[in-house]
Amino acid sequence: MAEPARRAEAKPETSSRSVLRRFLRVAGPGIITGGAENDPAGVTTYATVGATTGYSQLWLLLLATPLLIIVQGLAARIGSVTKLGFAELIRNEFGRPAAIVLASLVVIANVATIGADLVAMAAVLQLLTHLPLTVFVVPLMVVLGYITIFQDYKTVQRLLLWVVLAFLAYIVAGILAHPDWSQVLRSTVIPPIRLKVTYFLGAIGLLGTTIQAYLLYFQSEGEREERRGTTHSSERYIDIASGMITSNVVAYFIIISTASTLFSHHQAIHGTADVARSLTPVAGSFATVLFSIGILGAGLLGVPVLAISTGYILAGTLGWRTGLGRQAYSAPGFYTVIALSLLAGVELANSHVNPITALFYSQVLSGLVTPPHLVCLVLLASRRRVMGAFVATPWERLGGWIAAGVMTISVAALVFALLA
Repeated sequence: MAEPARRAEAKPETSSRSVLRRFLRVAGPGIITGGAENDPAGVTTYATVGATTGYSQLWLLLLATPLLIIVQGLAARIGSVTKLGFAELIRNEFGRPAAIVLASLVVIANVATIGADLVAMAAVLQLLTHLPLTVFVVPLMVVLGYITIFQDYKTVQRLLLWVVLAFLAYIVAGILAHPDWSQVLRSTVIPPIRLKVTYFLGAIGLLGTTIQAYLLYFQSEGEREERRGTTHSSERYIDIASGMITSNVVAYFIIISTASTLFSHHQAIHGTADVARSLTPVAGSFATVLFSIGILGAGLLGVPVLAISTGYILAGTLGWRTGLGRQAYSAPGFYTVIALSLLAGVELANSHVNPITALFYSQVLSGLVTPPHLVCLVLLASRRRVMGAFVATPWERLGGWIAAGVMTISVAALVFALLA
């Protein structure tokens, strides 16, 4: 009887190991896409939202999470079914002029975010070394360019998956900040909307860094690079859902930590050191060091994804070869765009703009350009001539339209608040 008992006791452990192995096997574009949302611009935007509006926008993250999973699932679906990228499909179905306009909007937002992220990474190195910020911008671009251009897709993917772990510090910080959990829960389920410009700017920034147009391009191309096909839909949704939920849980606790430590004490965010104070509950005097590590890790994840997606967008729109699986000489346009986007980001980073301002407003810009991309995504996923037997389900289409509607309403509300 002892031997069967030992076998029975071993089963749960074996099963849990099997689940973990399966998760690690399927983890890929979804986890990376989710982590890329929490780049330096994303972290700073969530921190700014918490510091300026308290817990009042936590409900938006609850609303955005299932919508984000749906739209990224649709992007993955069109990539795996058609074996084409989002940019190519827009060009094929809606015409080159429309594709160029949409690509231009998101490329401008991407370059602005790359520049803002480089500023943030240089700023935290300045905090640690007290050297001028501009000393670090070009070396950072060189390191990020090497990772992005000269490493193959699987190498880049493995590196970025490890970087995602850097965000766990924000969850711990949110818990140790001892927030008013009853107020946190109320703000999560009951929208405390305030008719102020700062509130709607924060909402656009939050949604713009959560549901982003460039991630749709990256997700569809990532599925094509993974070559999972249409027979691994369950693996695809495990990957996407885990990435998006993890990303938004981190965002949730960033808002909680800054609302508890900055908003509650009427302290504004003027620079990166102010954001670092939100980690004081977990790191004490080492808050600046921990925050700096988090921002550098976030930049190592976010900037390559931004640059790669910019390459996918322009190369796909113009009909060039794309893919991290190709050598640079076989896809020169794709890799040239990646390099130029990094160089443009360096130029913006050297323009002496305030890092916090650059980071936050780059995400507001991202929110403004996202709605038309969501409309195109739902239309593409619903067309039988594009998707064949794998058209989006009614529930997926409904979720996609709700996401497009929420983003559009947010933009309209901001415009109304500015004009009022």
